[in-house]
Amino acid sequence: MKSKKFYLNKNKVLIIAEIGNNHEGSFKLAKKLIEKAAKAGVDAVKFQTFKTDRFINDIDQLRYKRYKKFELSKEDFYKLSKFAKSKKLIFISTPLDIQSAIYLNKCVDYFKISSGDNNYFQLIEKVLSFKKPVIISTGLLDNSGIVDLLKLIKKRNFPMKKVFFLHCVSDYPVVDKEANLISIKYLKDKFKMNIGYSDHTLGIEASIMAVAYGAKIIEKHFTIDKNYSNFRDHKLSADPKEMLKLVESVRRSTIMGGTYAKKISKNEKKNLKSMRRSLYAKVQINKGERITMDKIKFVRPFNSHSIIKIENILNKKTKILIKKTQPIYTKSV
Repeated sequence: MKSKKFYLNKNKVLIIAEIGNNHEGSFKLAKKLIEKAAKAGVDAVKFQTFKTDRFINDIDQLRYKRYKKFELSKEDFYKLSKFAKSKKLIFISTPLDIQSAIYLNKCVDYFKISSGDNNYFQLIEKVLSFKKPVIISTGLLDNSGIVDLLKLIKKRNFPMKKVFFLHCVSDYPVVDKEANLISIKYLKDKFKMNIGYSDHTLGIEASIMAVAYGAKIIEKHFTIDKNYSNFRDHKLSADPKEMLKLVESVRRSTIMGGTYAKKISKNEKKNLKSMRRSLYAKVQINKGERITMDKIKFVRPFNSHSIIKIENILNKKTKILIKKTQPIYTKSV
C-alpha cells in the first residue's frame, strides 16, 4: 500500500488516537477502537507492533507474560490497516523490533519511534530506510540526545520535512508540574522543525494547551473504557467521549490561534466606528477663533475624516464656523 501524503499545515493539527496496546491482544477490540476513533474525528490511529521475545528479556516474567498476551499477528495488522483506511484514517504503528518494522512497511502510512527507542539507532536506521514519514517521541532525551538523533537522520540523507518530533515526558501518568509544555515552543525555535506533543497526562487539557504552544501533532492514548483492566495505559487514555471533546477543542484552538501577526480583524473593523473616538466641538467655534481644550471633546463615534491628534489643532485658528457637536476636520483649521 502506498503511503498517504503527510499533511501538516498552519490550518490543521494532526490528531492521533494512540491505541497502543489497549486492545490487549484482541483483534475484535482493536477494530472497535479504530471505529470509535474515527467517530471521534481523529486523523490517525496508532498501534505498537512487536514480538515480545525481541524486546523484553524473559527474566522479567511479569512484564513478558503481559506483553505476550498483547501480541497481534502480521495478518491482524494488515487487516487493521485496511480497516483504518476504509475509515479514511492514517495508519501508524510503533515497531518495537527490527523484524516488525520490516513487515509494517507493507501496511503503515507512517512510522513512529517510541521514547524508549529514540536511542536505538539500528531500529531507527531501518525505519528511515523505508523513506516514509517518521514521528519520534523525545521522552528520556535532553538537548544533546536530540542533536545526536538529528545527526543520524541527516547522515542518512533523510528529508527533514518528513521527520516530526513530539515533546514527551515518559511517565504514566505525567503529573501537571512535569508536563513542561513550554518545551514545545523551545524545541520548535531551537531546531526549526515541526513539533508535536505526546500526551501522557490525565484529562485532555494538556493536549489543548499544547496547540497554543505550537504543537502540530497531538497524540493521545485511547481506550474503550478507562476501567477496562488494570493495564496502566487505560487510566491515562481518553475514552470515546473524551476523545471527541479533545478533537473539538483542538480544532477550535487551531482556529482561535490565527496567524503570526497583529492585525485588525474583519469583524473588528465593523466595530471601529462605534468604539473609536474623534474630535468634536464642545461649543460653537466661530471662524477665526482659536481652538482651546475647553472648546473641544474627544468622544465616540469615530469619524474617519476628523482629526485624531489634539496637538495638531490646539491654539490654531479655524477657517470655518464649527457648530457645537460637529466633528473637527483637517480642513477646519
